Amino acid sequence: MSNDILSQDEIDSLLRGVQSGDLGNGNESPQPDGERSFDFRSQERIIRGRMPGLEIANERFARAFRNSVSSTLRRFVDVNIQSITMMKFGEFMKTIPLPSNINIFRMKPLKGLALFVIEAPMVFALVECFFGGATVKYVKAEGRFFTPIEQKIIQKILGLAFSDMAASWQGIVMIEPEYVSNEINPQFVTIVQAPEIVIKVEIHIEIENFTGKMYFCVPYSVVEPVKEKLCSGIQADKFEVDERWVEGLRQRLSESSVEVVAEAGSVNIPIGDIMNLEVGNVINLGVHTGSDFVVKVEGVPKFRGVPGHRKGNRAVKVTGIL
Repeated sequence: MSNDILSQDEIDSLLRGVQSGDLGNGNESPQPDGERSFDFRSQERIIRGRMPGLEIANERFARAFRNSVSSTLRRFVDVNIQSITMMKFGEFMKTIPLPSNINIFRMKPLKGLALFVIEAPMVFALVECFFGGATVKYVKAEGRFFTPIEQKIIQKILGLAFSDMAASWQGIVMIEPEYVSNEINPQFVTIVQAPEIVIKVEIHIEIENFTGKMYFCVPYSVVEPVKEKLCSGIQADKFEVDERWVEGLRQRLSESSVEVVAEAGSVNIPIGDIMNLEVGNVINLGVHTGSDFVVKVEGVPKFRGVPGHRKGNRAVKVTGIL
């Protein structure tokens, strides 16, 4: 009786034959568990987990790009990294609306091409802001080519983005983004084959009540030589000084007003004597008549000075620094 009962391996072999439509004699030895075929030409190499180095570089880019665009448009622009995902290139291109400003560029010295995409409503909003529009509103894309003026503004924004990208990637690799060409139809863009894996960085731009989108699309094959730094994080992450921000702060501070007081002297007086003060009373400050005044800035002693007159007004000449 026991010889009439199929073993588990024979049952599995029979089921495979039913599914494939090829029922053999049942003598084939089953494929050992844990083994499966693998195509080494396939790029199913999605990295699992976070990539701290890439996240840091993108956050740096967001801060720098926020300052750059705000200075250019002369109004506050908020820039946030919405997401960093990995997907097939074909899937990414299906998410790009038509029309869009699709810029192809190189990340020298890394090999290969990458994309910087600006959705059409975002382009129209940037043009509106650049020429001093009072409000920024959503403009529906018309399926047309961008005008020469719009292209000019795009190139200006593109230059800012490339400059800030180069600075933000310094902890990973010294790159030099180089513009190659642009397109408006995603169907005409092929920087890698559709099944290849790319890194998609979605950027949200907020100007007043308007929110638009930009994207970086970097093939995994481009950054594969520096993947260890992308996954392990940027070493020696030092505080970076934005010279444009420092210069702007310095200029604003130089235009600010502070209170300056020239103090001849001071003395402690009982409250009772204060209550009895009358016109003509003299308060002895305990300071020699030839002594310098103390010049205070916002209540902090900073200089010494002597009293005098200038253009009919009382003045103090600075004689020393405290």
